[in-house]
Parts: sequence; C-alpha cells; structure tokens
Amino acid sequence: MLLASSIALAAPARDIVIAQVAPQTGVQASSGKAYTAGLRLGFTAANANGGINGVPVRLVTVDDAYKPEETVRLAKELLARESPVAFAATVGTANADALIKAGVLTESGVPLVGPSSGAGSVIGQPGIYSTKASYADEVNQLFSTLNSMGLSRVAVLYQDDGYGRDLLNSANALAPKYKIELVARSPYDRITGNVEKPINDLLKVDTQVIFLAAISAPAANFIKGYKQRGGTAMLIGPSPVDIAYLQKNLSKEQLRGYVASTVGPIETRTSLPIIRDYLKLKAANPSPDYGIRSLEGYVTARVIVAGLQRGKATPDGLQQGLKSIRALDLGGVSVDYSDLKRGGSNYVDFVTIDRSGSIVR
Repeated sequence: MLLASSIALAAPARDIVIAQVAPQTGVQASSGKAYTAGLRLGFTAANANGGINGVPVRLVTVDDAYKPEETVRLAKELLARESPVAFAATVGTANADALIKAGVLTESGVPLVGPSSGAGSVIGQPGIYSTKASYADEVNQLFSTLNSMGLSRVAVLYQDDGYGRDLLNSANALAPKYKIELVARSPYDRITGNVEKPINDLLKVDTQVIFLAAISAPAANFIKGYKQRGGTAMLIGPSPVDIAYLQKNLSKEQLRGYVASTVGPIETRTSLPIIRDYLKLKAANPSPDYGIRSLEGYVTARVIVAGLQRGKATPDGLQQGLKSIRALDLGGVSVDYSDLKRGGSNYVDFVTIDRSGSIVR
C-alpha cells in the first residue's frame, strides 16, 4: 500500500481525515497524482487559515493502481484505520461503480466528493457529490460546437467498460439532436489498452472527427499510431484524457491540433480569481505532479472545506453541509447541489494544442 500524502499541522491531537483512493502507479498514475496534488493545495490553504474551527484537515492517499477491486479493499481499510469524514477524487468510472455496488458509501455513511467520473452510473447515486460537469454535458457541448462548425461525420473510439460506454451512449443519444452521423464505433479493451485494431478500423472510415472516449495512455497510443499512418481526422478527447500525459508522451507534431474538453478553466485565464489563487498556491508549493486535473482536485478540496464549514466534521454533518450548497462561487467556477442527480457544475470548455505543444483556448 502506498501512502502518498498526509497533510496536517505538527502532531495534532485530532484532525479531520479526508481519504483518497486513486492511482499513483499504472496507466492512470498521472491523473491520480494530479488530483492528489490539487487536493493537497486546497487543504494546505485551509489549514493555513486555521483549518475547520481550529482543527486541521489531513489528506490520506492510497494507491489502487486503477484497479476497482483494490479501490474497494483499500477504502474499507481506510474506513477501519482512519475514520475519514469523506472520500475524495477517485479515478475511473469502474472504480467509483465498484464502491457504489459494494455498498461502501451507503453502509459507512461516508460520502465520495469529486469523483473523476462524470458517468450516469455515478452521478446521482447516494453519497456521491460530483464537483464537475457530467460526461453527457461534455458530449452535448462538443456536438453543439461541431454542428456550429459544419462538422457532421464523427467516429468514436471507446474504452469497452462503463466509462467508455457512458460516453458512447451519450453520443448515440445526442447525435440526432445536432445532426451528427456516427459513422463508426470502435472499442478497445480496458485491461490491455491495445488500440491497434481501432487504428486499423478508423483509418478506413470517411470521418471528419474522431472522439476519443479513452483514458490517457490508450489515447496517446491511438493519436501516435493514427497520425503516423496518415490519419487526418480531427481528434477530440473528453476531460479524463490527461493533456499533461499527452504532452510528455507525444511529439509536438503528433499532438498538434488535438482538441480537449475541459471541465474547468485553464491556467492562462488569470482574470478569474480561482486561477490566481491556484497559481499562487502552486508557486508556494512546488510539485512534479501538477497537471490539468489538479485544478479539479483543488476545486474538490474547496468544496469539501465549504461543506465542513456549513456542517459538522462528521460524515453526516459534511453531507448536510454539502446539500446546503447553492451556487457556490469559487472565483469563476460555480458548484451547486440543489439537484444531486446532475453534476455539481456544468462548466465545459475546449482547448487546442498548437504547433508549439502549448494549450490554447
């Protein structure tokens, strides 16, 4: 078991534990570490301001390597050992689904705040407090944008699990509304991540756009193989595809023109107070783990702190505090729990990678 972080004031007599079960190794390590780094920033800031009524917040992170069975096992261990008031920022639809199906949240009464998944199987479930837009929101905004650009032929590469199928189902449902023709649907295996067959299949398809309903490593492999073999369609990925991972593993030319959906503002939007606060904290707390997902972790930490300030430092008290949140403005990002069947936010935007490898809005 990997203990990735522990945040607290020096030797506190008591503290408020937030538990994170997320990949620190394996195919989604970059996303897990980025979330952890963002959570750490939010709780560090809260502790610097006196914690919650003088009580510090301590983040405990353990590594599930993106394996759902490990997510459940480690969550149960943390419940017994640490008595957390909340879980935060799991990574993966299958991982969140596993916690839900195993009854970990309902039996313990400990909520999960800010899971990475925007899937319909996760959002709206008891004890789940999403801090971002749903996958359906992302696909809706994507198809609306493509329609306005006059692009109508779309192929979908998807991970063959709950996450990928949720995005595919949203695409199937929303395509008619925006006069989008789904010209191909090509799956790849979640365990192997092998995208060779989808590359072969989608190179043969007359499509203007390929939507990558994938995770970071398979998406990078698809982009590399597809472009090396002459593919010319516009490549667009949802928020779970980590741009920082792509930048580290692809050449500038391979990544040029890639479009990414984001569920929070990018760091260059310094007109927003949340970005200015976030950048200031990052500068004061250097880490190699920061990535585009770190802002999502930071938002999740801010939401947990707001919930604790409104309620009590217990699982039930936190849930009561979270349920009272209405249009919480974090400085350019708003979270609202008036309807828990929807994502906590509806913020969706798109960024492009330019020829220099930089992110532009």
